[in-house]
Amino acid sequence: MKKPAIITICGDLCPSNDTEAYFKTGDHRQLFTDCLSLFEGSDVVMGNLEFPLTDEGRAIKKTGPILKGETRFIEVFKKAGFNVLGLANNHIKDCGPEGVESTMRTCTENAISIVGAGENLAEAKKPLIKKVNGWKIGIMAFAEQEFNIASETEAGANYLDLFDDFDAIKKFREEVDYLILLYHGGIEYYEYPSPLLQKKCRKLIDSGADLVTCQHSHCIGTEEGYNKGTIIYGQGNTLFGYREGNNSWNEGLVLKVTLSENESPKLDYIPISATALGIKITEIDKAAGRLEAFFKDSEHVKNAAFIKESWMKFCNKKKPLYMPLLFGFNRVFIHANRILKNGLVKKVFSRNKLRVVTNILRCEAHKEVLDTIFQNEINTNKH
Repeated sequence: MKKPAIITICGDLCPSNDTEAYFKTGDHRQLFTDCLSLFEGSDVVMGNLEFPLTDEGRAIKKTGPILKGETRFIEVFKKAGFNVLGLANNHIKDCGPEGVESTMRTCTENAISIVGAGENLAEAKKPLIKKVNGWKIGIMAFAEQEFNIASETEAGANYLDLFDDFDAIKKFREEVDYLILLYHGGIEYYEYPSPLLQKKCRKLIDSGADLVTCQHSHCIGTEEGYNKGTIIYGQGNTLFGYREGNNSWNEGLVLKVTLSENESPKLDYIPISATALGIKITEIDKAAGRLEAFFKDSEHVKNAAFIKESWMKFCNKKKPLYMPLLFGFNRVFIHANRILKNGLVKKVFSRNKLRVVTNILRCEAHKEVLDTIFQNEINTNKH
């Protein structure tokens, strides 16, 4: 007879200017405060390690911020009780393949299991099984492709291969009692799934996942019960620093799964909040309000018309940012374009030019050509 198993799942984890001192001193109590009580008694404690652990790694050339931390930072996770860290995210390769290898080595030396990265793509795709109280708990982790992905010969993160991985998930599900998928993707600061993200996550459930939790969005999203499984479209940050006046950044959900024989899996949501010093469990009254809003927003998820309309509105708001990025303009142009509500792009690019760009991005064959050209250019000009 199996004993109950408790799995605690955190969201994104990363040091910041306000918390780095505690990482350096290994002060897990200051960082996690009363959240440590959520980890105590759990058989599996996991989260997404959103930075490489390296003492020598050199930052790669990429767009977006570079995140990194010293190898000794692993101590705070070890002391807090983490025994699984997902490495499939958009920052794990910020210090190159050497940074990925250093991270994997550091976790392994500290008896923390890893999933979602490897010394090559084949290794990165290997799932993890945690055996707890007679249960076989399966864990897989995927990241969307940026500057982070493993290749046949280079260390990096795992990505979701739409041709092979759904079959791999189905096959792996036969080996385990409960399957958790960490999916690092979607759009930042958006609480609903895009139509494509929803389609992917539903397919992950159809392929055998019991729980899919999307990380990376830096905000609490919504929940969908689908085909005997559960999808969380945005778990929010767990430990990623405090931003004054930015409630969505400062809030997150810790997930607690309880597996009991002859009973359906039980999923609990525990709201947490960032402070200038670390994180804490959200006060009871505020937590109740946060969960009420979470479940109310989640009522819209099964409405296909709502999902489409909400996504279109969000994308229209992002137009002044994304279009200059596409055309490679600098920050000054982007800032001015946002103030003018995309006015500069409209001046520079005619409708016909936009049709050309649209066709290149929309057509899979054209996208593949562009991707190959850009990747060759990046590789040629690495140094």
